Amino acid sequence: MKKRFQASAEVRRGVCLLNAGQYREAESAFQGALDFGCVDASLPSYLAAALWGQGHREAATDKLSGVLTENPDHVVTRTRHALALWSDGKPEDAMRSLREGIAENPECAELHFQLGTKLTALERYEEAELRFTQALSIDRDHCEARVSLALCCGVRSAPGESLAQLQRAQAVRPHDARIGLLLAQAARAAQQQGCAVHVRSRMVEEDPVGDEQGLDELSRVIAADPDFVDAFLAIPVGDVDEKVFVMLLKTLEKALERQPEHAEFHYHCGRVLDRLGRCEDAIDHNERAVGIDPKFIRALIELGKLYRKTDRMADATTRLEQAIAAGAEYADVYYLLGNLYRDLGLVGRARSAYRRALLLNDRYSAAMEALNALPV
Repeated sequence: MKKRFQASAEVRRGVCLLNAGQYREAESAFQGALDFGCVDASLPSYLAAALWGQGHREAATDKLSGVLTENPDHVVTRTRHALALWSDGKPEDAMRSLREGIAENPECAELHFQLGTKLTALERYEEAELRFTQALSIDRDHCEARVSLALCCGVRSAPGESLAQLQRAQAVRPHDARIGLLLAQAARAAQQQGCAVHVRSRMVEEDPVGDEQGLDELSRVIAADPDFVDAFLAIPVGDVDEKVFVMLLKTLEKALERQPEHAEFHYHCGRVLDRLGRCEDAIDHNERAVGIDPKFIRALIELGKLYRKTDRMADATTRLEQAIAAGAEYADVYYLLGNLYRDLGLVGRARSAYRRALLLNDRYSAAMEALNALPV
């Protein structure tokens, strides 16, 4: 998660540098984003990797061939078939399959793009450029075809044409560090050829908290394993953008919409709210958790911490005493309770609490120091 946001920051920095004409520095920023793992792989790439990794290349090819016999113009199947042949070391057969697909469906931009991609891999750049141009004449919004066309222009030493195509691609996908890197490289190459270069790249918009489908899917993951939230909350403060926790909060709220009487969801919701600095709301959710399950030890301890943070010492003491009564025989709980007793002037109780903490953990240095600091 941390790398995801670092990559996003590098992309934004790269766009600023591009617009300032600092192309070498922009290159470095976009490369940094890619190093953080900011990639935008296409579905066919994943499919090719899956086929290769499973080692079922011939079986996959045969199965896809059968499907194509029944549906010769099915674009996704045709693409998968070509990728399977390519992965199986049969590049000419892969291109033949794509050409057959184009004959069946000549107005399919994706098939022209896929064929162009295979041609570039074999360094047949002239025909590849024609295929990418054809794909864009059919679908002007095919961003990958535009990037590939720009690369073909670069191969034939036409950085000006490459730059124009990449600027249009970057306007469509400003978040894509790979396109930003190529744009910076093309701008520098055009500049070195003596061309007047003025790049106007589009700034990346702030990431939304999350789309509804994504939030719904994550909420179901959390429903199956609520402790999943602990992985986020274990990240040190400042290491991850606050938007991550806003997203997490919305996810938990979705889970609560489905199961409003789920005590653990309220507890986790309270912890996220506390991380976001919303103590009162955090208290409210933890109180609801305890209302559903009066012996919910983690929620009781959390309430003790939250009440102390908001200077409600008596309430904090009550909740920690209830946690201990429910079975929270933990050294740190007794230590926290001892601190509360001490702050309330209850020295005898504080001494007993610290001693209990040390009985449970005789190496608890903070409890030892607090005990020794009490007045006789």
